Amino acid sequence: WWMDDHIGFTAEQDSFAREFLERQFWWHRTEQLQDISASLEQIREKISRPMTVVEVNQFSDQFKKYAYSIANKSTPDMAKLLISLQPNQIEAMQKRMQKGNEKFIKEWLPKEKEKQVKVRADKVIERTEWLFGTLSKEQEQKIRAHVIANPLDMNTVYQDRLRRQNELIMMAKEVQKKQLSQTQTEEMIKNYIKNFEFGNTPEQRVFAKNRSDTGIKLASFITEIMNDDQRKYAKERVGHRR
Repeated sequence: WWMDDHIGFTAEQDSFAREFLERQFWWHRTEQLQDISASLEQIREKISRPMTVVEVNQFSDQFKKYAYSIANKSTPDMAKLLISLQPNQIEAMQKRMQKGNEKFIKEWLPKEKEKQVKVRADKVIERTEWLFGTLSKEQEQKIRAHVIANPLDMNTVYQDRLRRQNELIMMAKEVQKKQLSQTQTEEMIKNYIKNFEFGNTPEQRVFAKNRSDTGIKLASFITEIMNDDQRKYAKERVGHRR
């Protein structure tokens, strides 16, 4: 269990988390799954040809909507869990986050900028091959050229990661210190969800928008340079995710 591994649940918290997740999965299967399957079917049809930036953006918005629906639906239960946390459990969360951050730095942030760009291009190629199958050397070169021409500052990505983590820890500490009510805690979680993607400052919003646009543009470009066999492979791959 991811949450238990990060927090270290008591028996009571573990029981509540299991019930909460069972309710969440039931809601997801009965209320969301049909719409998600329909979206995946639309992607299967669209991926048979190059997809425009507008089309990729539309699908991105759809799946963000599904994710936010899950987050909002789980807010009351997450508030109850947050209220139950003890200081040592919040400290355990911080330690697990630190381990994850050390891994992120090791994987994504070599000291030289050129190596950071290479790492990002390597990751993009790896994920592209997962979806479309083996790429030719020419396709790999085109992806690397696109990544170089459309840079993304991974140090700022890392800082945004820290921002989200710090806001979560601060929220947990405030709930515990002030003994906030269920309603007050739910409001804090809703605000956290609201600012999760785009942050709280103009600079954070500008970067988040650029990051999203860069990813959407990259995805559209990748569909343009794939051949028919690769598109067929991707169509089958998406079908298996339904």
